[in-house]
Amino acid sequence: MTRFAETAVLPDVLVTAVGSLPHTDAAAGVDLVLDSLSTAPHAPQLARCDPREQMWIQFTEGLPRFRVNLEELRYFFDTSGDAVSEVERFYAEYLEIMEGKSADAFAIGPEYGRGIHLFLERLRREGIKRSFVKLQVTGPLSFALTVTDEEKRPVFYHPMFRDVAVKGTGLKALWLVEQFRPFADNIIVFFDEPSLSAYGSSAYLGVSASDVVESLDEVISMALNAGGIPGVHCCGNTDWGLLMDTSTRIINFDAVDYMDSVAIFSAKLNGFLDKGGVLAWGAVPNTEKAAVETVEHVAARVRAGARQLRDAGVAPDLLEARTILTPACGCGGITVEYAECVYATLSRLESLGRADLFA
Repeated sequence: MTRFAETAVLPDVLVTAVGSLPHTDAAAGVDLVLDSLSTAPHAPQLARCDPREQMWIQFTEGLPRFRVNLEELRYFFDTSGDAVSEVERFYAEYLEIMEGKSADAFAIGPEYGRGIHLFLERLRREGIKRSFVKLQVTGPLSFALTVTDEEKRPVFYHPMFRDVAVKGTGLKALWLVEQFRPFADNIIVFFDEPSLSAYGSSAYLGVSASDVVESLDEVISMALNAGGIPGVHCCGNTDWGLLMDTSTRIINFDAVDYMDSVAIFSAKLNGFLDKGGVLAWGAVPNTEKAAVETVEHVAARVRAGARQLRDAGVAPDLLEARTILTPACGCGGITVEYAECVYATLSRLESLGRADLFA
């Protein structure tokens, strides 16, 4: 059985966050992250600073035929006419990168990643190497199923541009790992897949289990080859067993609202954990509830969830080996004040150990 050696570096309990923040002041957003998360700070995604940091746009620079109208906030792949030469250039660059060239051709510029670049600059100025840095990229399936062609058809159903979308998200992850490698011993990269909550519905018509696994495995492999520790984040209900069939090292789920859905997959979860997979519990509410949430509320939520998983047949020693704690999802949709409450709780959670969560 394949073992996930990468996760052996994780501590018993690691606290980080999903990525998005509501700040219009990028420096304030970076300050909140660095002041709150001492062990695993993350690059903030700041769509309210600039719409180009919105998750469907932020990771598109360098992708052939991607068009964006910021005034109308419309974005699509233009598949009309003869796109072959532009796509061929994309593949030529992709192949060179796979052979060891830098991924700078797919850099995220300051206009598309003010939060990323300011966070990077702060780490550079610190002059110390962090134990962990956490990054995030839009997942390949959500990207290809949400972004359309010029006729408003998801590019997932266009063979050539679907492959561009998948490889493009992987290249962005690779570039991010390259940029942050000098500033962290370990780099965690989450592929954010909110659309997986619709898997099995009409919205995923024609999407097979193998499509999901192959698309995720391709970008996960790219992150691994760059030296990252890859994870998948889904903030809704999904087929968690399908994610456990991929090569992801971490699964981040919403433990506030979807604990029951994970317990259904106890047999597969045992296998995932046994080979070194890690659960990232989204146990901190990312809503107004954050204002009254305490560390004990979060710990009690994890303890109750752990009992539910153990009762379903998950081995306690596997479940308790390593734990990541995050908010249920990003904080981009709430106010700055509520986001500060979320991060205050995250900061206090850093003092917890395994016994506090699984007593």
